[in-house]
Formats: sequence, C-alpha cells, structure tokens
Amino acid sequence: QAKSFKRDVAPSYQPSTSSAGHFVSMKLLNKGFDKDGGGTATLMCEESEDLWHLYNMVAKGDTVKASTVRKVQKEGSTGSVQTETKKIQLTVDVKAIEYDSAGDCIRFSGRNCEESQWVKLGAHHTLDIELHNRITIGKECWDFMHLEALDQATDVHKSSEVAVVLLEAGTANFHLLTTVLAKDVHRVCVALPRKRVTTTGYDKAIVRFYEQVYSGIRDHVNLDLVKCVVLAGPGFVKDDFLTWMMNRATQTGDSQILQKKSAFVAAHASCVHRQALKELLADEQVQKSIANTKAMEHLKALEGFYQMVKNEPDRVCYGPKQVKEAVEKGAVSVLMVADSLFRNANVSTRRQYVGMAETTRESGATVHIFSSQHVSGQQLAQLSGIAGILRFPLPELDDIASDAGLSDGGGEEKDDYKPSMEEDTDAFM
Repeated sequence: QAKSFKRDVAPSYQPSTSSAGHFVSMKLLNKGFDKDGGGTATLMCEESEDLWHLYNMVAKGDTVKASTVRKVQKEGSTGSVQTETKKIQLTVDVKAIEYDSAGDCIRFSGRNCEESQWVKLGAHHTLDIELHNRITIGKECWDFMHLEALDQATDVHKSSEVAVVLLEAGTANFHLLTTVLAKDVHRVCVALPRKRVTTTGYDKAIVRFYEQVYSGIRDHVNLDLVKCVVLAGPGFVKDDFLTWMMNRATQTGDSQILQKKSAFVAAHASCVHRQALKELLADEQVQKSIANTKAMEHLKALEGFYQMVKNEPDRVCYGPKQVKEAVEKGAVSVLMVADSLFRNANVSTRRQYVGMAETTRESGATVHIFSSQHVSGQQLAQLSGIAGILRFPLPELDDIASDAGLSDGGGEEKDDYKPSMEEDTDAFM
C-alpha cells in the first residue's frame, strides 16, 4: 500500500500533531453528498482509534478508493510478457472487510468497479488501509449512524481518555482506553532475582524495572491528552513505584510528570492481565478520577441498568425484540447499543437498529453507542448488544424472549450462549 497520493484527489494537507507529537484526530479532507443522501467522503486515519471508526463506517456494498500496489503484466516489443509492480489508484465494490487491530490495518476486499489502465473491470483486489493512507468512501445513502460515525471520527476533541499500567514485580502492561478502544500499547518485563541474605541484587533490579516503566510512561502515554493514569496491581509494587516515580521526577526536574501528579492514581487489581481493566473501571477511586470521560458515561449507564434490574425489573429491556417493542411504545429513556450491531450483514436488520437509535434520540432520550473493542462494550455484548432503561414499567415485555432476534429473514447472527439476567447482574456489581 502506497504512502503518497495524487494531489488532485483532495486538497494538499499537512497532518497536525499535539505537543507530544501524537496525531489527534482523523482528517476529513473532502466530502460531497447529494439530496438523496448518497455521496463520498475522503479521509485520512492518523491513529488506531481512527481505523476503528473507519471500520464502523464502511459496509458491504460501499465503494472504497485508495492507492495500492498491484502486479501488472506488460508486453514488450518482442512479444515477451513482463510482470512489474505498480502503484495505482483503485476503486473496489466492497464485499468483505477485515479489521487488524494489532497491525493497525483494515483490508477491504472486492471487485474493481472503475476503469483502470492496469486492472480490468470486475477483477478482484484487496485494499490495505493503514495509518496516513488516504481513502475515499462512497455510499448510495449515508444514514443516521454512518453520519454520526463520520462526526465522531473527525471530532478534534477526542483523545486517549485513560491510561492504565498494570504492575507487579518485574512485569508492567500498558493500556490506553479511548472512547472506543482498549489498546495494548507497551510491555515491560525485567527478570528479578530472589531475595537472599543480601537484597543488593534485587534492589538494583527493581530500580532498573522502575526506570523502564518510567520511560514507558513518558514514551507511550501522552500526558497532555489523558485525564487519568491508573497504576494498578495485586501487591504493593504500584504504590512503591508511584512514590519512586515522584521522587525521580523531583530529582530530575521532570515538570511534565510533576504537573500531572494529580492525574496518577494507585488502585488494587487482582492481576496484571487485560481482564483487570473491567474491575478497575468499577473501582470507586478510579471512577472519581475519570468522572467526565465517555468511558465513565457508558459504565454509569450500565450500572444504572443493573440497579434497575434489582429494584424495578419491569423498567428494563434487553435483546433486540424487547427493545424494539419498547422503542415503538416511546418507553425508552436510555438506550445502549453495541456498534457491532450496526455492522450486521443483513441490510434489513441493520436498518432496524439504526431506526431504533434514531427514533429514541428524536424522542429526547439518551442514546449510548458502545464500542465492542472497549471493556464496557464487551459487558453490553452479554445482553445481546442492546438494552434500555424505561420511562415507565412494561411488564408485558417478559413475554418476549430476551434473545429473540428481529424479523429479518434469518440473516441475524446469534451467540450460542445468552447469560441470564441474574448472571449479568452478579458479574457487574
């Protein structure tokens, strides 16, 4: 995939960066919509979160245009055929989409749908879109959720909201929680000797470990953007490190760390693996520190749902069919939907989810779109990916199975296992 682009595709552009050198939002380079809602948008992804937004924006049947490389055959003057690799612009009619979070790449597979000197119409090709690649998306209709995804993707105020460093002796795992992602960004591993009669060797090793964690924070956490840095783990290592780090910052005059001192929070976690993120976001001290973040909004909405399950079970609904019935009755005050539902391959089913979200918002209710890549979205997935808190009781919803799908001709995918409401409540509280 090419890293340079023709100047006539969109206006010339220089990426903007934050003071720490990190890109801060996806760039909308050009857009044009007709009166019927169709049209194109030209974008450039600048960070991992942008690729996730892009993944949610493109659906099968859309067109995607980007620079790519392809082997083409060229016939010489003697009649011999030579194969060479050329950088070209191709437009494909999207048939399959693959999101690679580890490699920061999205692959759009389909057939060439525009005349090209090098590739015949209908030829299959896969476009690999990475960071800083320019891409033009074409749709017959940009619906409510597509436009919202476009707005969110190009929101200059979005940022990495919470950084988490999970610590135990010799191991540190770094995670960044944005509005839509829980991304693994760094890992430190230092072999520590066992404590013997003398602890000199151990003390030197632990300082070496702390130094690497300290460097990891400076290199992988943009302190100008994050609202909170959580240091967590099962023992006292995180507390000892926090004390050591502040002493080191004072000794070296590290103003960036010292100015953000209040953003660092030490919290208990049962382990240093990814599953600890869920328990940390439920920690009262951590919740106070991230009170104004999108992650906290979603967690509070989920917590409110589970509280309502315990106190007024007739004022909740979950599962596609229950929620659809409640929306049609104008009963929903808070709607929670996983973004994965809007990627449903069945067009009719997707349209119904979009309609529910749009109708609920137009009624003045709150709509939360949860990312399936985030801790909160994974929790919502246990409720079929959609749930609501009601304005008034609807006991008749009990007659509708919570895992009943929408009427879509059988195109909707279902999980093999749907936990009971009691299991969900106990798992969260």
